[in-house]
Amino acid sequence: MSDVTYLDDELHGLLPFEQDEISQAYMEYLKAGLPKSQAKEKNILIVGCGISGMVSASLLRKAGHNVTIIEANTRVGGRIKTFRNTPEKRYFEDSNLTGEAGAMRIPDMHKLVQYLIDYTGVEKQLFLNKTVSKADATSDQIQNPKVDADGNVVLTDLESTGKNFLHVNYKHVSRLAYENTKDVNSLLNYNLESNENTQASVLLNQAIDELRRQVKEDPKTSWPMIIQKYGEYSMRRFLKEQNPDLSENAIEMIGVLENLESRMSYSFIQSFIELAIITPETPFWLIKGGTDKFTQAYYEKEQLDDVTFLNQTLVDLYRCEDTGKVKINTKVSIEAEGEYERDQALSEMLSSRQWDEAIVTIPFSSFRMVHVWPELSQEKRKAVRELHYDAATKVLLEFRERFWETENDIYGGGSVTDLPNRFMYYPSERMGSGKGGVMLASYSWADDARKWDSMSEYERFCYALENVAITHAKHEPGADYEVRKKAQQKIRDLCVFSPEKYKDNQEHIVGAATVSWMNNPYAFGEAAIFYPGQLDLLHKSIVSSEWEDKQSGNQILHFAGEHASLKHAWIEGAIESAVNAALLVNENALPTLKHN
Repeated sequence: MSDVTYLDDELHGLLPFEQDEISQAYMEYLKAGLPKSQAKEKNILIVGCGISGMVSASLLRKAGHNVTIIEANTRVGGRIKTFRNTPEKRYFEDSNLTGEAGAMRIPDMHKLVQYLIDYTGVEKQLFLNKTVSKADATSDQIQNPKVDADGNVVLTDLESTGKNFLHVNYKHVSRLAYENTKDVNSLLNYNLESNENTQASVLLNQAIDELRRQVKEDPKTSWPMIIQKYGEYSMRRFLKEQNPDLSENAIEMIGVLENLESRMSYSFIQSFIELAIITPETPFWLIKGGTDKFTQAYYEKEQLDDVTFLNQTLVDLYRCEDTGKVKINTKVSIEAEGEYERDQALSEMLSSRQWDEAIVTIPFSSFRMVHVWPELSQEKRKAVRELHYDAATKVLLEFRERFWETENDIYGGGSVTDLPNRFMYYPSERMGSGKGGVMLASYSWADDARKWDSMSEYERFCYALENVAITHAKHEPGADYEVRKKAQQKIRDLCVFSPEKYKDNQEHIVGAATVSWMNNPYAFGEAAIFYPGQLDLLHKSIVSSEWEDKQSGNQILHFAGEHASLKHAWIEGAIESAVNAALLVNENALPTLKHN
């Protein structure tokens, strides 16, 4: 008998699409609908109108079921949110500009969301994780990149110029200079030992390359071994044990430059998954004009408006003891003038209705605020309480001139700093247009984000602008303080947001936008990000259904959302979980992985 352990079906999301028979089956269901079943027509409640709620609703309606969606927010889309000017709120001086509060880049390898994007017909183009030449940035490759025989985008013809910046330890260098140096110490002043005086990516790859090789060679047997061995490891513990000779200075450099510092205490497995996705050579797409165009187009194409009730915060979720049906109580989230009576009447109507089954797609951090009866299983309650949701905060600034292009010759990609901004991304849309643009001036996670969360929005804009100016100002390396400040002021003067102009008018700021997902009253965090041990401890409980129907023996309370997948924080994970939940409601057999 073989003692080989194969990957459990619930963990299929760890596999690439071409080796994941479950996701391949999901693709067929998105294209052709759910398989036929013996399930009778049901009334289904869906909590949350993010992409997972929308996909579940669409599949179930096409399968003949009646669907009701309730959403606490006054808009659909969940954590897919785009800042754009509206009659109620003006973010940007140039109304043609937008900025992403949430999802901003979609990996080409995520085939389910790519299919749905094409299905809706919204336009997309490449999102650049690396800086390229102006010629490449303005070429047709951005709209129509090359693809291989399997239909996957390849970026080999889009070469990195390395003109984006690293600004750390009061050293300011181009990425090209950093990547080409044989003496990182002299360049960045990290005080590395002689045996580790190389790029952070090299040191990181030395630690994880063997695991990468195993996963590439046979992922269905390698992943169970990796999870068993390293499931309780933090990223820091893994680095320390993998290479005991690695100095604290080297670990610091890896953390700062490879975007791991704020998550060093988090699950190694979680970071290992992400390291395979966010690389300069991974092809990403963006939705032209804003990611919310995708969710809005899907919502409209599937005609979900007639079954969706907005501005309804779930308060109680319970099963009626007499009928065995699902019932709810909601409250009006925002008491808008002239609309409260209507919304309150909707709340009363919803409390009078009942459903055969329900799919909860909201984050567990939000779901924990709901009163649930009868009680969920102990394992589910533990997962709802303990699943970690991370902080993520963005600060976006509008500039009248794309100075990063005109002055620094930076097209796409991003720059890294150990200043509070941490990661700055340059817009991939309208590159080389000569017009203004919105820079993601600060993108931070975990403890890095919590510092920004303590500030007012105005303060965030002031500090973000100051650090953008420090990072991009052109002056001699040894320039004195006054020369530096003068050079930095040139950058500040190009920003639509002016600290002086809006100091006493903070309610009407134009030229900036910011979001703290941890402070968002609907999201309660950016995404589920495992602490050490939580994958093995919680994941199966997260995805499991609850409340057994006494007559059929089927469970009637199901769960979906990015947290109910292993593609945390990605739209793809939300879609995977949505199809799975719809199959359960429709009483279809779930697809399984094949093991040779």
